Amino acid sequence: MHEQRGLKPLAKLCERLKIPVDHRQLAEAVCREHLNVHRIDELRDATVLELISRCDGFRRPERIAQMALVCECDKRGRLGFEDSDYPQRSTLQRLHAAALAINARDIATEGLKGPAIGEALAKARIRAIGAAR
Repeated sequence: MHEQRGLKPLAKLCERLKIPVDHRQLAEAVCREHLNVHRIDELRDATVLELISRCDGFRRPERIAQMALVCECDKRGRLGFEDSDYPQRSTLQRLHAAALAINARDIATEGLKGPAIGEALAKARIRAIGAAR
C-alpha cells in the first residue's frame, strides 16, 4: 500500500517546496499508479483505459510519456536493476497511442446521446488497446 500511503507525504513535500501544479499532479499520478504501470502486461484492457483516464492521459497526452519515464526510473533506481530493461514503458506508450487514436467522431455514435456516446467511445478504446497488445 505504499503507493496510497505516499500521497499524503508527497502533498506535504510539494506544499513545502512550492512545487508547480503540473509537476505536483504528475507526481501524485505516478505515486498512485506506478505499481500498475510496472505490471501493465497483467492488466485487463479496460483497466489500462481506466489507468490512462485517471492520469488525465486523454486531455494531457504528454502525461503518459512522463509517467512511463518516471516508472522506468523507479525500477532502475533499485540496487541491481540499474541496467535492466523496462518494456513496460513502450507498452504503456503503445497502448496509450492506440486509445488516443480513437475519438468520438470516428465511431458510430449516430442515434446516441449523452453518456451512451461516452460508453461507445470507451468500448472502442478498449478494443484498440486489446488490438495493440
